[in-house]
Amino acid sequence: MNKVQLPFGMQDYLPDDCHNKEKAENSLASVFSSYGYKKVSMPTLEYYDLFTADGALAGNKLFKLTDTDGNLLALRADPTIQVCRMYLTSMSGIQRMYYSLDSFEYLSDANSARDREFAQMGVELLGKTGIDGEIELLTMAIDSLLATGIKDFKIELGHVGYFEGLAEEAGLDAEKIVELKALINKKDMIGVELFFTNTQVDESKKESMLGLPSLFGDVKILDKALSICNNNKSKSAIDNLREILAKMKEMGLEKYISIDLGLVSCNNYYTGIVFKGICEGVGSSILDGGRYDGLCDRMGKQTDAVGFGIGVKRLMSALKIRGIWEKAPSADIAYVVINADEALIRKTLVTLRKKNRVVRIFGDENDLINYCKSKSISKAIIFDGDVVELDLASGGKA
Repeated sequence: MNKVQLPFGMQDYLPDDCHNKEKAENSLASVFSSYGYKKVSMPTLEYYDLFTADGALAGNKLFKLTDTDGNLLALRADPTIQVCRMYLTSMSGIQRMYYSLDSFEYLSDANSARDREFAQMGVELLGKTGIDGEIELLTMAIDSLLATGIKDFKIELGHVGYFEGLAEEAGLDAEKIVELKALINKKDMIGVELFFTNTQVDESKKESMLGLPSLFGDVKILDKALSICNNNKSKSAIDNLREILAKMKEMGLEKYISIDLGLVSCNNYYTGIVFKGICEGVGSSILDGGRYDGLCDRMGKQTDAVGFGIGVKRLMSALKIRGIWEKAPSADIAYVVINADEALIRKTLVTLRKKNRVVRIFGDENDLINYCKSKSISKAIIFDGDVVELDLASGGKA
């Protein structure tokens, strides 16, 4: 094993990467805060059961380890689940929270393009807020992506209830619904065909679900969706989506929204609307969210909730593709010490550093000048008995 090689699915962030990552995260945090959301942080380790209770997450996706008392622990796999735990143990009423954390997914296939450790920023709105809460989250999702500089994106909006209504209408049990949901979410139509080959379903109901991935577009697609369902759950989902689209149109934000009823999300805890942000050039969604009213209920207390998370690495890819990328700032002033009193050096540098980025060059005057030229630094200082300033732009002493 190469001791300096990273395990697959892990990565370093070099200075330029860190600069742009921090810039994007600051832009997102500014939007979240402007909506009244407060930052929270959760531990990297939790009890394994927190993430797997009632099938919230599959256990084979978790990094697991054993505590000193024999209890099974897991690395953070989903901040949303942690936020729910924190809310149930320490909060009540309507709470607005956001986080900026790394999460971990256990991947055993070294050929996977996914990351085992991935940075996320997200927001969670807990408490009974109804459709107004959904509008708030969708509006914030749009404002967040705009704040980073991305303009050409779409928020694709679906509803778990529409799919579940069709599936229940077809007589599928809960286990079969989960299986079919995963296939439809991946738009694996061959897998869906095989599913129905092995499952007895009325032909008309089968066709309704096979047509789900084609139900995408503007508000007109909801009329078609309504015509192929005959159950209250699906109809209620369509009404919910219509109301959301109407409100987004009133705000002039409808151009950022499209309908995709084939979007059903593999996360088993989503119960209502689901949405994702997509950008051309990025192979996966950069933003994912939805309503998850049942998640807190699994932990012992019913609480409505809606939220979304942004994959920071995917966001950075979208920014880089669009040329929204900067070099990390370099020093404004470079200096070299030949011979000088330490008190004088310290006093001078304290003053300079209040307004500038100052870097020391270890060498002589030639090393200083060469470094400044290579980094396009126009001001240099030599400490040699006294303070000698060089204005390299004009080629002489300042």
